[in-house]
Amino acid sequence: MVASGVRQQLIGFFEVTRFTNSLYAGMYTLVGAYLSGGAGALWSGAAWLSAVIVGLVVAFGFVINDMVDVEVDRLAKPHRPLAAGRLSQADARSFALVLASLALGLALVLGWLPMALVATTLALATFYSFVLKGTVLLGNACMGVLIALIPLFGALAGGGMTLAVWVVAGLMLLFDVSHEVLKTTADHEGDRAAGLTTVATYAGVPGAVRIFQLLALLFCLVALLPWPLGLASWAYALALLPCGLLPTLFVIVLLLRSTSDETITLSLKIMRYMWITNLFPILLLSSRS
Repeated sequence: MVASGVRQQLIGFFEVTRFTNSLYAGMYTLVGAYLSGGAGALWSGAAWLSAVIVGLVVAFGFVINDMVDVEVDRLAKPHRPLAAGRLSQADARSFALVLASLALGLALVLGWLPMALVATTLALATFYSFVLKGTVLLGNACMGVLIALIPLFGALAGGGMTLAVWVVAGLMLLFDVSHEVLKTTADHEGDRAAGLTTVATYAGVPGAVRIFQLLALLFCLVALLPWPLGLASWAYALALLPCGLLPTLFVIVLLLRSTSDETITLSLKIMRYMWITNLFPILLLSSRS
């Protein structure tokens, strides 16, 4: 019985971190290092250590998010570990402290600037969960900033900020904010029942969808910027079209036709896959630019 309880707790710790998101974050950290220092930067221990640190910070963010959202999740997402009772608040609090301590300790190995950035990111993630999450657009923008910091942190390990890294950070900010806005349409019933104010509960599902579409169009326009900035070749264009532009435009048109739950679910699935497909054109940007 004790072994079974420990096993259930370990599974709960694994589930609450949404481990695949930490993997994605780690990959984009390495992208930042590559765009800063070229392919050689990917062989450095600093780049891989940075990826681990970012993964820990992302995991921390999900743990405290679920701690705050436990009552909402009992209504809308009862399968989550805290909502289902497979983890206690005390377990989650201790786990979050361990993740934050590991991230800060490892960041100190890289230097004071990386550690300061990690500390700031941890504080911002906490502020988001406890204060900004139930706000109109402010919380979504905060999440976008947190996501945009990922390639910038990787760039510190690669040698410093480059124009290509800043462009990618801007793209990630726009893509994530649009994604977060669209997610409010899927969660609007649970959020409204819990008394939260989000884009969808404030503006309605159709209004939130329109805001998403505007942000998604802006993402497409920014994705074209590497040409006038001299950062991209035709290979980037060939990869961007099927990996970024066409899926985004498809989702925009799809939501013009319908804002049903099924359509929104499909749109969110497409956008989740785009966190992977968007990597291909990004890797074709000029490094050290």
